[in-house]
Amino acid sequence: MVTPPLTPVSDEHVRAVVRRHLHPETGSPFWLERDRRLGTNGYSTVDSWAAAQELLAFRDEADQEIFEEASRRRPVEDFIPADVVRDNDFLWAAQTGGTTGLPKHGTWGGKYWKHVSDFSHYAMDTHGIPRGVNWLYISPMGPHTIGRLVVDWAESRGGMCFSIDLDPRIVKIFGEEGMAAAYERYVRHIWDQVNAVLESQRIGVLYGTARLLEMLPEYVDPKLLKDVRGVVHAGTTMPVLSHRLLREDVFPDVPILGMYGSSTTSISWQKPFEPEDEHGLVYIPSSPWVTLDLVDDAATPVAYGEEGRVRVWRLTDDQLLPGFLERDRARRVEPYGKAADLFPWPWIGDPYSPEFTEGRRVEGVY
Repeated sequence: MVTPPLTPVSDEHVRAVVRRHLHPETGSPFWLERDRRLGTNGYSTVDSWAAAQELLAFRDEADQEIFEEASRRRPVEDFIPADVVRDNDFLWAAQTGGTTGLPKHGTWGGKYWKHVSDFSHYAMDTHGIPRGVNWLYISPMGPHTIGRLVVDWAESRGGMCFSIDLDPRIVKIFGEEGMAAAYERYVRHIWDQVNAVLESQRIGVLYGTARLLEMLPEYVDPKLLKDVRGVVHAGTTMPVLSHRLLREDVFPDVPILGMYGSSTTSISWQKPFEPEDEHGLVYIPSSPWVTLDLVDDAATPVAYGEEGRVRVWRLTDDQLLPGFLERDRARRVEPYGKAADLFPWPWIGDPYSPEFTEGRRVEGVY
């Protein structure tokens, strides 16, 4: 059996990452400034995962907002240790979707990217997503992190990647300004392009947002999907009924794999599908580089089975993110089934974005 490329968060890992970002001479300018402002002296005082959570986590929303504004307006190098900027084999500039304001900037360094890539191929192989076939990608390209990820996956698995670009930012404008006709026209535009590719190319893996895959039966002739041998979806929400419909009616006997993530939360892959999932989507965070808490209004972790707000810890050489509160909510899941022993840290189930899913007004195609 292939060894999964993930491990629980260790004190050693946390200590190494924190000391790199808070090194007095080569640390990250933004985090050193915050360390001095709060008087944490994290380089000397943070020697464990527990100490990091106690001393480094964002104090409150105001503290987090300072970081968010800085990540919108300051050079990305201000958030990276100087020796990582100097020595890393590459630093990939990432940008958030911009659905909550000006886009925030970050990086995915070469070392971190290899971890993400290894976990991604492990998840796809485990779920039966085929190699050696072409992909059709229907999601945001441009500045969005996921576009570059999927092209790399398709090519490194022996296929080519055809793509249909989406612009979630204009969809947000359509929703906020009540431009229903423009939204409907944009959706038809997307599917016209999808059908043109399916009619002319051999597509073995289909990648789309969960919302678009829900629309697929309405817009695509099933005969055009005859070569599809794997489906990957992302975006925040895939209702249980839609998941069941795709698995049982639209793509019977075809592996369907979900991914939860963003430029901020990195990637969590769906656990191996089992009947006890009851078609809910349960994801495994990519520990130790990223951990996902689910917390209540007092920032206290919720119990297994309870819903909470997603809180992100990014612990990589190129980025430190100490307990960032995402907009999303999800259910805390205790590991179970055949993957429980391989990934023995809390999982998350059925994530969604409350402000966007109400009436599906803004989430639109994403």
